[in-house]
Order: sequence, then C-alpha cells, then structure tokens
Amino acid sequence: MTPSELKLFELLRTDEGAGTIHFGHRRMLLLDADAMGFLRKELIETVGIDRARRILARFGYACGYRDALITKDWQAGDDVADWWSFGPRLHTLEGMVRVRILNSRIDRVGGVFDVDAEWINSYEAEQHRAHLGLADSPVCWTLLGYASGHSSAVFGREVCYSEKECVGKGDARCLVVARVPHESGEQVEALKADDEGENIQAELGRLLEALDRREKDLRRQEATVSTLESQLMTLREAIKESAGAEEIVGTSAAFRKVMKEVDRVALSDATVLICGETGTGKDMIARALHAHSSRRGQPFITVNCAALPESLVESELFGHEKGAFTGAFKQKLGRFEIANGGTIFLDEVGELPLETQAKFLRSLQQSEFERVGGTRTITVDVRVLAATNRRLDMLVADGRFREDLFYRLNVFPIQVPPLRERPDDILLLTHYFVQRYSSRFKKKISSVDQRSLESLRQYHWPGNVRELEHIVERAVLLAETEVLTVEVPFTGRSHRLEPVVEQSETRSLKTLSEMERAYIEEVLQHTNGLIAGKGGAAEILDLPASTLRHRMKKLGLK
Repeated sequence: MTPSELKLFELLRTDEGAGTIHFGHRRMLLLDADAMGFLRKELIETVGIDRARRILARFGYACGYRDALITKDWQAGDDVADWWSFGPRLHTLEGMVRVRILNSRIDRVGGVFDVDAEWINSYEAEQHRAHLGLADSPVCWTLLGYASGHSSAVFGREVCYSEKECVGKGDARCLVVARVPHESGEQVEALKADDEGENIQAELGRLLEALDRREKDLRRQEATVSTLESQLMTLREAIKESAGAEEIVGTSAAFRKVMKEVDRVALSDATVLICGETGTGKDMIARALHAHSSRRGQPFITVNCAALPESLVESELFGHEKGAFTGAFKQKLGRFEIANGGTIFLDEVGELPLETQAKFLRSLQQSEFERVGGTRTITVDVRVLAATNRRLDMLVADGRFREDLFYRLNVFPIQVPPLRERPDDILLLTHYFVQRYSSRFKKKISSVDQRSLESLRQYHWPGNVRELEHIVERAVLLAETEVLTVEVPFTGRSHRLEPVVEQSETRSLKTLSEMERAYIEEVLQHTNGLIAGKGGAAEILDLPASTLRHRMKKLGLK
C-alpha cells in the first residue's frame, strides 16, 4: 500500500448502533473546527498562552504517535521513509492540513532526518485568526505536536519540528522544518515550553513511553480476546452438538460387540479409527469413547474434513496468524489447539488433502504444530479419534492417502456394522425415534402398525440409522392418528433383506464408493433431482448441500 492509495472512508469502521467510529483499534471522533477554535481561546484566556501551547502540542503529539503505530505494518519492507510518508497523508485525510513536502532526507541507519514542508489550509492558523486575531509568533501547535509525535515514533528517537513562517501571524504560508535534536539544538528549543521547571521535551518523552506501554497492552489484549473468541465459538458449537446428541440404541450381537470394543479402549489414549458406511452412527461411537474416557470433562471437538474447502483445511486444524493470507484479519486458533486436554474427532478423515496429511501426521506423533503463517511451535495434549466410510488401505494403494498416516490412525480400528446386519435393532430404533419425535412435534402416538414394522424390517437401509431416523421423523410429522404408519421409500423395487452369508455367496460385494454412488442415485431419483431445500437429497442424507455436490462430482454423478 502507498500513501496515495489511502482513502479516508476505507480506513474507518463505523458502528451506528454503538455510536462509534474506529481507525484500527482506536475510537475516533469527528470534531468541529470552530469548536476547537473556541477551546483554544478558552485555554489561552484561562491558563495563558504558554501553557495552552504546551497542552495542545501534547495533544497533537499523542495523535501523531498513535497514527504512526497503526501504519507501521503498511510500509514496504523496512523502508523507514516509506513508513514516515503515511503521516503527511493521514494529516491531510484527517482534515487538519494539506501537507506539501518541499524537501526530505530520511535515513534511520545514518541518523539523518531533514524535512522541509509547506502546510496549506492549516485549521489552527485559520481558527486562531478567527477567534484571537493575528499572533506575534507561529500558532500551529497541535500540527507541530502531531508531526513531532509521528516522526519520533517512526525514527525511534525524538524528532522536533518548528514553524518558520505561519499564516496565523500574517505570513503568506506556513513553513515547517524538522531536524533530529543533535543536529540542531535550536529546533529543540522551538518546542520547549517552560512551566514551573518542566519543559515539553521531558513531558513528550514521558508521553511516548506511556503510549508505548499502552500500545503493547492493547495488542496483548487483542490477542487474548481473539483467542477467547475462537475458543468460545468452537465450544458453543460443541455444546450445541452435544445437547442434540442421541443416546446409543442397540441390543443385537453385532452392536454389542462394538460397544464391548468401546469399553476396552475408552480409558486409554490410543488413537481409534472408526470405520463404517454413511449413517451408521460413527460420530455417536466417537462421543461414547470420549464420554467414557478420563477426558470426559474436557472439550470434544468435531471436524468434518469432507465439508472443509481444501484451501482452509490446514487453517481450521492448526489455526493461522494475523496476515497469514488474504482475509486473515486476526489470529485464529485451530481445532487442535482448542481441543487441548480433550478429544478431537476427525470425521471423513479420508478426505484430508495429501499436503495436509504430512502436517497432521506430525501433530499425531509429536503433539505439536505451527499455525499457518506462524513460526512458534505449539504443543498440545489431545486424543485423536477418526472416522471414515472409505477403505483407507485402498486409498493408500491409489496414492491418495499416506501409508504412514494410515498405520498411525489404525492403532485400534472399530468397524460399525450397517443396519442391514443388525435387523434385531431396527424395531428398537424405530420405537426410540417415534418417542423422540412425537415428543418434539407434540403428537400423541401409541403404536406403530404391524405392516409398517414389517416393511421396515425388510428394507435394505442403504442410508442406515440416519435414513431410518429421517423416515420416522417424516412419518411422525405427518401423522394424523395415534397408530403410526411409516412409508418405506422406493416401494417400486424389492429390498427384502437377506442374510449376509447368503448375499456374499450369490453376488460379488460392492466397494463403498459403488454403494455410495448407488444410494445417492436412489435418493436423487426419489427427490426428482432436488438437492438442496426441504425434502431435498441433502436433507435426507443429512449432509450440507455443498458437501453432497462435491461427492456427486467425485462419484461422476450429474
């Protein structure tokens, strides 16, 4: 950014509801020039011209110093002259005076600071003449203070300006010069205002130190607030998800085997890979593992890897520093950092981009990482749970998943059976969902008719428990009698369940991708191609519409 590119209204942030204007983190005010003129007159008449000059110069010094701190990050590299040049531009944009540089030599390393400038339309000279008449000496005190404060902050040592000509005392123009103090003792004297043994240079030095401390405090507070905001937002999501979580329901032998494995591994910190088709309840198994672990009182943070754009995956997992990329206006904590002390659950881990997998593997092995754009290594204590509906070993063979990461995740695999392999749980889950949604929708339902129960048992459930839940939810919502009738979708086809052994003997098994593609095709057929919105395929599959479109594209569906 260059000074000429600065636009006033692009620098300011307004909040009409709060009645505030901000430049950076500073609250700004729009003040009437005449009001400042009356204040000057009142100060001079009350405390005398020397003390009034001292007060107004200190006021200007503080304004200039703070403007310099805000523009520090705008400079091109370490060019101090570039940083300094933002001051005259802001001086102009803020309506105080138009600055025309006549001569400037700025070199921090060589200790050179030499500036001559003309001030055009000085508000101070104008107001002094309007309220007090012509003066005997220069009157642009706040402007001198501003220029001195800004240049001192940029140069890293005291820089003093003096006004050689001033419209306020009848000159044709306002001409100012600046030198570093050791080059011209005369310039230092120009800004001194003795009052009871004190002088403005000592006061300005103390003010500079106070502003330095205040600026550092504000930056620390901003970093703390940013951290707390990130934690609060993520924990609110986690609490909301936990509040809506259903209990695990199942009595079949296949499901009891899964829960036995959960009990065996829950109290350890071992990484668990939960495998199973879409809709089988892998997330519920992850929650059960956390709830039965020693970390149950700590955060449980979920990351849906399939729903994250590739460009944001690393930032979501590990966070980023302010300015790390376009749009990174402030520091953000990653999910790993927020989950510190607790559990992080990576759903659809097979969707992680290859370039992110390496950094993820390091965080698993060493419990440390750096934020995007950062250099500080952050150490965390996090248990990792992962889930996938894909064959990770096949992704490894295809070169789409790191072999070392697969072995690191696959420490304790748990296979969640599809609903068609646990037919004894279908009726139990049906009654559970009927009770849940009849209470939610305030419907009085006493039973489910037998024909519906038989249809539910015979359906092949490609969408598993999630599909069953949505079918029951819809039935309860539309129910008009106490006896619930549940309509199983796709009645034009035979979906009678067969024993798993017989299936494997009569036909070849499909891959997960083939099954997923076939199921999405069926759902789209059912919705007449509607993806988003009420009754759309995304709602039935319990997926964001963007995620469903992404999967359709990967599976070659249109």
